[in-house]
Amino acid sequence: MTKKPGPPRRADVGAIASLLKRLDSILAGSRQEMVPRLRALASEVDQMVPYYDGHMIRVTFYAMAIGLRMKLPQEDLLTLEIAALLHDFGKVGVEAVTLDKEESLSDDESAEVRHHAERGYHIVSGFPKLERVAHIIRDHHERYDGSGYPGRKQGHDISLLSRIIAVADAYDAMTTSRPYRRRMTHLQAVAELVRHAGRQFDPGVVEHFINSEDVAGMAAKPPAGRPGGRRPAAAGHRRAV
Repeated sequence: MTKKPGPPRRADVGAIASLLKRLDSILAGSRQEMVPRLRALASEVDQMVPYYDGHMIRVTFYAMAIGLRMKLPQEDLLTLEIAALLHDFGKVGVEAVTLDKEESLSDDESAEVRHHAERGYHIVSGFPKLERVAHIIRDHHERYDGSGYPGRKQGHDISLLSRIIAVADAYDAMTTSRPYRRRMTHLQAVAELVRHAGRQFDPGVVEHFINSEDVAGMAAKPPAGRPGGRRPAAAGHRRAV
């Protein structure tokens, strides 16, 4: 039986309450101001989990590059940007020592990290304007072949926007150093995406990501994140990111 995500850590309750109050204020404001204010909120969430390196902002950039390449309607692009900005909201409730651990995670620790997608869903689904966003957040670790989590959805049963964020999230994870492994170059990460297309990732989304002019321009840039780390990253690595 799948373990349900537990309540946020007691130390995080005040921080999450403050974030939710901010989120409520943002959603009550004008649509024109929504995305810039959500970007600022996402930056704050990035500072509340290990790494502190702008992960959610970069994932949003990559996801939007894919969405624009796929010529998604403006409404879908707005939804995609909001979902990408908030996709790791649930990590605020995960122990920092677990996220930053160098050694392999225990089964309990791995389950705790995996629950961040459902935790983010439960937090964000409390806002009627973000109902679609909440479902995208919940499914961004589903895999194309049905081996992902939390619902083991497969193929096009996973929403397109979740499949886009999955590719953007994996690329950023692979090209950013973490305590448990070192980063890949742009070309190494692209090779991993291609290798796992049709299994972990939607092949069409991977193709659009690779062919995006914004992404192609990153080949000459140094990878993001801090130097060092251990073994190279891999798209199919067991640790959730």
